[in-house]
Amino acid sequence: MDVASDRVNRVHASRLRLLKEMQERSALRELSTKEAQRHMATLAVQNASQGLAIARQHCAGAEAALYQELMSLDTLSSAALDHHNLHIERLAAEVTSRRQMLDDARIAQEKAETAASETRALWVRRSAARHKWQQIEDDVRRAVDIHSEAAGEIEADDEILLRYGRVSLALMSDNQIR
Repeated sequence: MDVASDRVNRVHASRLRLLKEMQERSALRELSTKEAQRHMATLAVQNASQGLAIARQHCAGAEAALYQELMSLDTLSSAALDHHNLHIERLAAEVTSRRQMLDDARIAQEKAETAASETRALWVRRSAARHKWQQIEDDVRRAVDIHSEAAGEIEADDEILLRYGRVSLALMSDNQIR
């Protein structure tokens, strides 16, 4: 079985984990920025929606007042009619402008939500990579520790064998002389 921790030494695993941590932190900062932009876009949609509602109310109220004024006049001059028409057209243009602002804000909100979602996915991938390399580094550290411990035990066993092996040989040679 091919295990990543068998192919990497401790220093390389540590460096790769640090690199993955830096990439994860970078993605998290970017995600934070994108989430803030998404939040601002949401607020812009709310403000544009409120602005449109206010413009519609203002237009409806002004139209009603103008029509009531027109109804109360006995004689209606063409100049007064043109003036009232112009005022109503300005109010309608304001409503149209506010509607366009709302549409633009919604488009910006969709883009911001898409960007935040993509950045969140990137952060999740980078976080998973960092966790993977953390696990590999831990596995490498354990393998090195186990190897060091085993090497120490072998060295201790070799020392004991050498010490007692010589004594045993010495005892054996003394026994042969007698």
